[in-house]
Parts: sequence; structure tokens; C-alpha cells
Amino acid sequence: MRELRNVREVPQEGVRTPLTAEEELRARSVFATEIGAQVARQGWATFPAHTPEERIRLYAVARMIEERLGCRVEAVPEDTITMRFTVVGTGAALD
Repeated sequence: MRELRNVREVPQEGVRTPLTAEEELRARSVFATEIGAQVARQGWATFPAHTPEERIRLYAVARMIEERLGCRVEAVPEDTITMRFTVVGTGAALD
């Protein structure tokens, strides 16, 4: 018989498991790096956001990208599942 340790029950479908504070910071940092690189390259990016919590997270990510790039970045819902990040005030990609 195999001994199992640190096994947790899998949440039921439709039940969300909140992230810990550390996991939230890591997720935001990774998203800011990925989205920020695309915004820096072409001046805009899109990213999926299926829940209100994900949209809130991506608004915070836009602020992180602003700090890194040193320019205003707007995050707006493009459709029901996509957020669009755009550099505000310039039409060209950043150098």
C-alpha cells in the first residue's frame, strides 16, 4: 500500500479556490512580465479574464506595467473574456 502525504481534496467544479497572498503576488508579477513585454514591443496586448477576480487582478497588473515602463497603460474589457492593455498617449510601440 502506498502512503500519501499532504493530499488535499480537489475542489468541486464551479468552486473557486482563492490564491494565497504570496501566490497572488507571483501571479501578478508573471502576468506583468508577459503582458508588459508585449505592450513594450507593440504598444498593446490582450489577455484572457474569465472571472471578475481575474479582471481585478489584471487592473492591478496594468499599474505594475505602468511602473515598469514609465508610461500610462490602460486596461479595459475588450469582450466578455478578454482584457486589452494599451499604452495611452502614444500610437507607436515603445523602444
